[in-house]
Amino acid sequence: MTGNRFWDIQTISEGRVIRNVIKRRFPRTYAIIAESLESADPLDVVYPDNPDEYSDVVLEVMALLAPVGGRLDALSVDDIERIIREGIARCFGEEPDEARLARAVQSIRERSVSD
Repeated sequence: MTGNRFWDIQTISEGRVIRNVIKRRFPRTYAIIAESLESADPLDVVYPDNPDEYSDVVLEVMALLAPVGGRLDALSVDDIERIIREGIARCFGEEPDEARLARAVQSIRERSVSD
């Protein structure tokens, strides 16, 4: 199931404002998702000196987390995978590498329940 993008960002400055608001409201959740996706790189799009390739995906995932108030620890591994897969599909329209996706989901789950 792939829905339409939640965010309709028209300019770079608009995107910056939205990211800053989301980062300020959900700093830990945003960081966990962004760092896990960048590290696992489910679509093999991250190259040196080219960070934030998944920033749009993170924004979509944050919108999908609204029903649980942005709390990753409220989700099962299957729920996390479904939400990450949906965020990737909304932004890239491609299927992720399954092993890399599994690494991203595992990282998100481990980091969200630690502390």
